[in-house]
Amino acid sequence: MIQSPTEHAALYVGRPGHPGDAPMARQPSAPAEGTPDGPAAPFPSAAPPRLPVLRDVVRRWPVPETRLVLAGELGAGTVEYLRVLSGALDVAAVVTGRWTSAAARWEGLGDTPVLVPDRPEDMGRTAAEYAGRVSRRTPAGVVLQAPSGLWDAADEALLDGPAVRGLVKSAEWKETAPPGAASPPRLPVFTTVGSPLEPLLQEPAGQALAQGLEAALRQGLNRSAGDAAVGILAFGTGDAAVAAALRGVGARVGVHDADPIRRCAAVLAGHRAMDRQELLQWADILVDPHGELLRDADALALLRDGAVVLTDGSPAGPSAPDRLAAGLTVVEEQDGIAVCRFKDNGLYVVAGAAPRHVDEQIVGRLHDLLCCEMYLCIRELATRRYRPGAHRLSVEQCEEIAWMWCRTYGRSQ
Repeated sequence: MIQSPTEHAALYVGRPGHPGDAPMARQPSAPAEGTPDGPAAPFPSAAPPRLPVLRDVVRRWPVPETRLVLAGELGAGTVEYLRVLSGALDVAAVVTGRWTSAAARWEGLGDTPVLVPDRPEDMGRTAAEYAGRVSRRTPAGVVLQAPSGLWDAADEALLDGPAVRGLVKSAEWKETAPPGAASPPRLPVFTTVGSPLEPLLQEPAGQALAQGLEAALRQGLNRSAGDAAVGILAFGTGDAAVAAALRGVGARVGVHDADPIRRCAAVLAGHRAMDRQELLQWADILVDPHGELLRDADALALLRDGAVVLTDGSPAGPSAPDRLAAGLTVVEEQDGIAVCRFKDNGLYVVAGAAPRHVDEQIVGRLHDLLCCEMYLCIRELATRRYRPGAHRLSVEQCEEIAWMWCRTYGRSQ
C-alpha cells in the first residue's frame, strides 16, 4: 500500500490544470428551439439526459455563481448528477478513492479535475485543501459536498478560504455518529441526516447492506448470513431496516440498544433483545457501523473464534493501528476482508459493505429525489449566509420536491 504525505497524495488523473484555473460558473443561455431542457451540459453524453426532476428543480430554482468540490465514490449516478449540475454551476473538482472503477466514468466528466488520494482516509483532507485553495483564487462562492463519515474537525479547519460558503453532507446507512464523536462544526453545514426524506431510504439501504454482506461472506469466507446468528449493536431507524433485511435472508437477529423503547421496537419486529455482553458472546456476525468493537479490547475478548465484524472502515489502513485495541493485529487483507487476530482468537473484519444513500444502484428512482435535495442544500449555501452549525432543508422544501417527484414517477407505474 502506498503511503505518501497528504499534500502529495492528491493526483490529477488525466486532467490538466490547477486550483483556480478552471473556468468560472457558466452563464445561462436561452434554451435552443425544440429542446425543453435548455443548453446541453458541458459533460459529453451519448444518451438522453436522465434525472428529470433534478433538471426541473435546477430550472425552477437557479443558483448564483458557485463552484462545487465533490468528494466521494464516483458511481454512474454521481456522474449523471454532475452532468445536470454542470449546466447551473462550476464543478471545480471531484475527489474520489482508488476503489472506484472509474476509467470510463472519468471520461463522462469532461475536463473536470479528478483527484485520487493514495489513501482513502485522505479524501476529506484532500477535498478540503483543494476547496480552500480554490476559494482564495475566485470571488465566487465555494461549496463542498461529501458523505457524512468523510469529514472530521481537522479537515474542516482547512476550509479557511474567504469564499467558502459551507459544506453539504449526505446521509450514510448509519443513522448518526456515536454520542460525543463529533465536535461542533466551524462552518455552516447542510445535512440530509434527519431529513424528512430520510425514512424513504432506509429499506433500500438495508437491503443493499444485507446483500453486500452476504456476497462478501460467500466469496471471501464460503459462509452465509442465512444460517448465522447476527448481532446488531443499535436499533435506530437505519439499523431496523438492516435487521429486517438480514432476517429476510434467514439470519437469526439479536439486538442490543441501551434505549428501552428501541429494545421494545426490536422485540415487536421479531428480533431477540439482548444485553451487550450476551450479544457479543452469542453472535457469529456483528454489525458495528461505528467501529466501536475494534477499539474495545474487553468487547473483543468476548467474541467467538472466527466471528465476523461488519464495519465501515478497514483495520488495515495506514492510520488504522492508532484506532485499534491493543492486541488486535491484522494478518492479511484481501477483497475487503481483513483477517485479524486478538489473543488466541481469529476475527474477520468486512469493510466497505456499508452502502451510501447517493448510490443509484441502491435507491433506484429515489436517486432523482436525493439529487434534488442535495442541489437545494448547495443552493441555500450559495444564496445566503448561514451561521456555523448544522442546517437542513425545511419540511416545505422537502414536500415540494417530493410532490414534483411523485408527479413525474407516479404516473409511470
